[in-house]
Amino acid sequence: MRILLKSLTFSALALYLSSNFLKASENYNLIYVEQQGCIYCEIWDEELSAIYPKTAEGNFAPLVRVDISEYDEKIEFVNPVVFTPTFILTKNLREIARIEGYIGDDLFWGMLEVVLKRETNFDEVSIIVNE
Repeated sequence: MRILLKSLTFSALALYLSSNFLKASENYNLIYVEQQGCIYCEIWDEELSAIYPKTAEGNFAPLVRVDISEYDEKIEFVNPVVFTPTFILTKNLREIARIEGYIGDDLFWGMLEVVLKRETNFDEVSIIVNE
């Protein structure tokens, strides 16, 4: 019985470590495309820019701010960015999902959660507090 229990414990540990390795090997970011004078960008900044890095979502997909007129050629977008703000979920700098516009924090968090759960292995566990 002890051998079976040790074997199951070892198997569970191996599964846990392999799933964490998989998560660590994937590089997700939330690209925030903005532009000067964008009122909705300013509202997002006021309401969420300080909060986002402290959340499970922000820990999983760190925010990268990009100006619409100067975005990095290393980022592979499916389509050009036309509206600001636009939030683009990337995996290894390749677009996998997009949220265009911002009309409030409730809708933003809801849409982001749906996108993260649909497109990644994101599973919200807790809010990460960085003080």
